[in-house]
Amino acid sequence: MKPKFINRILFYDFVGFIRNPISMPAHFLHRYKHLIVRHLSPGLRISLSFALLLLTSSCEARDPGDAAMFSRTKILSLVNNARQAGQYCGKKWYGPAKKLNWNAQLEEAAKKHSEDMYENNFFSHKGSNGLYVDDRLYTQHYFCTSCGENVAYGALYEDDVTKEWIKSPGHCANIMNPVYTEMGAWVSGLYWTQVLAKPQQ
Repeated sequence: MKPKFINRILFYDFVGFIRNPISMPAHFLHRYKHLIVRHLSPGLRISLSFALLLLTSSCEARDPGDAAMFSRTKILSLVNNARQAGQYCGKKWYGPAKKLNWNAQLEEAAKKHSEDMYENNFFSHKGSNGLYVDDRLYTQHYFCTSCGENVAYGALYEDDVTKEWIKSPGHCANIMNPVYTEMGAWVSGLYWTQVLAKPQQ
């Protein structure tokens, strides 16, 4: 089954490469190197590792630092489009809600949790250190009156994860909550985290 899964990943990322050939190598390597190398023969592993090193070095030279492997603008637009349209979350109707603004502190909290799940191989709202989203926001010095968190695993792109969240009543309700005014998100490997909140005045 794993080789088929990898073939599916390769297909979707080939489509992504056609869309954006400059940024795709870094995106692809960041997410799937450990999955692909695992199924290769030793000789091919050495060749691929050398090729990957060249690609990674080239990308880092153009875009140094810990770059996001997704589009902030796109995922925010998708979420705001869903909010403005109104949604059935399960059987409950949520009317149109105001647009959310992107917040860097919420992004950082989402990043910490996605990286934690990826590096420690688990999937939960509870971090490996026992902390939850409100604790993670506190460590970012973000003080809020209300907050929520959506997580997902396995989605390849922003539209995929947004659709899955909208299909799930609980995640959908978080997205449509009219109380929230800001959001941030991150993906590490295939682990997505979205944090929504309303800051204290």
